[in-house]
Amino acid sequence: IVLGFVDPRQMITKGGARPGDRLVLTKPLGFGVTTTALKRDQVDPVDLAEVVGWMKRLNRQASELALEFGVRGGTDITGFSLLGHAWEMAEASGGGLRFEWAEIPFTRGALRYAQEWIFPGGASDNRLYYQAHVHFASQIAEHEQMLLFDAQTSGGLLLAVPPDRLDRMLSRAEQLQQPLWVVGDAVSRSGIQVA
Repeated sequence: IVLGFVDPRQMITKGGARPGDRLVLTKPLGFGVTTTALKRDQVDPVDLAEVVGWMKRLNRQASELALEFGVRGGTDITGFSLLGHAWEMAEASGGGLRFEWAEIPFTRGALRYAQEWIFPGGASDNRLYYQAHVHFASQIAEHEQMLLFDAQTSGGLLLAVPPDRLDRMLSRAEQLQQPLWVVGDAVSRSGIQVA
C-alpha cells in the first residue's frame, strides 16, 4: 500500500547520523515514570501538568527546524525509550552514540519517581532488550540508568546535527521558542555510551 511520497532530499532517517554529529533532544524525559505515578495515585499534580503539557506539544516545529538546517539523522523517542531508539539509530547509521548524563533533561518529578522505583513495565522490558548495547559510567546509579530506559508517550526527537550547523540551529530554535538540549555526540565506535 502506498500512502504518499517523500522527497529524498528532505528525509530524516535513523541511518543518517555521522561521527562528529551533535545529539540534540527536543523534549525532556520522564513521561513514563510520571504517568505510572498517576496510575498508582502517587503523582504530584504539578508534575503531571508539566508532563501533559510536553505530551501535547507536537514535534512539527522541531522537525521543520531540523529540515531547515539539513539534519539527516534522527528518530522520535517513544515506547522503546531514549536508549532503545538511540540503539536503533546507531545501528542503522553504522556507528555509535555517546550521551552526557548531566546534559540530559528530565521533567520535574522524574528523578524522585525513579528513586521510588515507579517505572512502567516497558522500562524493564527495554532494559532487558537493549542493555547489552549500552555502557554506563560507574557513577550513574541504577535508578538513573532506568530513566533512560523509561518508555515515553509522545516524546521528543533525537537529532544528529552536523557540528558546523549547531550554533545557528540553536539560535534559530531560541527565536522560535523551540527547546533544544545538546546531550552528546555520534561516534564511530558501535554501541551506546552514557558518561
